[in-house]
Amino acid sequence: MDDVELMTIGRFARISGVSIHALRHYDEVGLLTPAAVDSSSGYRRYQPNQIDTARMICALRGIDLPIEGIRQVLASGSDDEIRQVLIDQRQLLELQHSHLAARIDDVNHYLEKGITVPTIQPGCRPVQIWFAVDDEQASVAFYKEAFGLNYEVSRRTKDRISSSFRFGTYGNDDFFLLWVSDDRGRVDRPGPMTFGLLVDDLDAIHAQAVAVGGTELVSPHEPEGMPRCSAVKDLSGNWIWLYEGGIGCKPAQIKLGVDDTRAAIAFYQAAFGLDYGVIRHTEDQDYSSFRFGTAGQDDFFLLTLKDDPSDMDNPSGSSNFALLVDDLDAVHARAVAAGATEVIAPRDATGMPRSSRLKDPSGNWVGLFQG
Repeated sequence: MDDVELMTIGRFARISGVSIHALRHYDEVGLLTPAAVDSSSGYRRYQPNQIDTARMICALRGIDLPIEGIRQVLASGSDDEIRQVLIDQRQLLELQHSHLAARIDDVNHYLEKGITVPTIQPGCRPVQIWFAVDDEQASVAFYKEAFGLNYEVSRRTKDRISSSFRFGTYGNDDFFLLWVSDDRGRVDRPGPMTFGLLVDDLDAIHAQAVAVGGTELVSPHEPEGMPRCSAVKDLSGNWIWLYEGGIGCKPAQIKLGVDDTRAAIAFYQAAFGLDYGVIRHTEDQDYSSFRFGTAGQDDFFLLTLKDDPSDMDNPSGSSNFALLVDDLDAVHARAVAAGATEVIAPRDATGMPRSSRLKDPSGNWVGLFQG
């Protein structure tokens, strides 16, 4: 190779716009190898035809493309492959932008309202339902149109943003999340579920749900010993009870299919210290549930157990829900001792409170969150 054609690293850096430090690093990682290296002095020398490559690397680093992404672009002979690398990088930058925007919103909130922190709630209460759908996008549209629910970002991590239907404010009694997913590969994917919503205008909301694709199962009526109610199925076959009461729309019940009601009651009482009692009186029968809070208040919720497959709203398959607890590690250990199967041990995860996962003796998924 003719030495006259080669440039020192200093000259090459000035012409290419890439610093000497960066050029040495790119050599070390095999991204831009000098045309020659003096065996005695270790001085690097470059050919003029490497200037465009150096400038391209500089441009790609300017959009924060990682070294491996740059390597892929340089090695690729396909415009489609390069385009996909750039699309992936755009998605990553959009995610980072969302994180930054959320932090700015937090600062603005603190400036306007003062610095606030979540209040630790004593005891144990339901805080989340996760249910499977056939098409996530279509289901989100259905729940928005049918019930006027608010779908927004609920968790941010380095790699992704996760959204859910969100109710209330984190740390308050009214906080609750409804998650939907069409990922059939998830090991915790539940079967069709049964849950209830408290609504302020039962007849209007029932009619709206049917109009946007829900299937009417039980028309609005006034049963003995409970509020006016109705039932519909969503687009994916999940059973939704609607109950008259409150302001707006919020989750008020989940029904769990269990193998044996008596054994399940004993488990939930021993594991989580829940209060089981009569919630409905009729002339012929009393109906009981695990009850949280006070009817008419933000913290009211019912956890109902069903072991009769012939019941029309008996969940077919496992359900997936979560409880907010005041001492995660202690409650998790107590649940395992009472017969639960540990799926995920207590841990700290990015973008969410300390959490764990269990299965109850009937196979229902139970998430636990510290708070």
